Amino acid sequence: MNQSIPQISIAIIEDDTVFRNSVVEVIGHNKNVTIVGVYANAQSFINDFPTTLANFYWIDINLPDGTGIDLVKLIKKSKPEALCLMCTLHNDDEHVFKALKAGANGYILKNTSAIKMLESIDELLAGGAPMSPYIATRVIRSFKKEQPLHLDDLSVREKEILETLSKGFLYKEIATQHFISKETVKKHINNIYKKLHVQNRTEAVIRFLEN
Repeated sequence: MNQSIPQISIAIIEDDTVFRNSVVEVIGHNKNVTIVGVYANAQSFINDFPTTLANFYWIDINLPDGTGIDLVKLIKKSKPEALCLMCTLHNDDEHVFKALKAGANGYILKNTSAIKMLESIDELLAGGAPMSPYIATRVIRSFKKEQPLHLDDLSVREKEILETLSKGFLYKEIATQHFISKETVKKHINNIYKKLHVQNRTEAVIRFLEN
């Protein structure tokens, strides 16, 4: 499946030296990713940003001279298609929603396992929106239902996949549980998005669980 995943150039912005080195080591195992910049603070990243070749950004929220949320805004203003993955200790609603509102494509916690970190990168590259299960729960509990969900519009298989999706499983895990390929999972999920008139995983899960 990885053959369909594009090559990605990633910049890492993380002030904790030990964790930053761990992230660099973990990401180094993903053959689809090339690390093009590693930064310990916001200003050093901002200085390089105009010329950086990165199209994927791994960002901590709290930096010694600014916030990762402001960096997401900067990145998205210049590169709307860039992918921004927040990786932080913060799991409170304020930080989560500020980051997502700024344009973050995913939000995982620093206690996420190395395997899950790599899977989160692959999920983002495949068009998903990875979130740590705890974060997904916070999002689901906080959003308001915007329009009714008509489950009758979904096929039996789509209902099954949506239910599995609501439990926080990644595409690969959903494929394994339902004995189908990851590409088939992606096709089903795209159909679910269209039928429910939503744009992403988070919105689909919210509609499902609130119903």
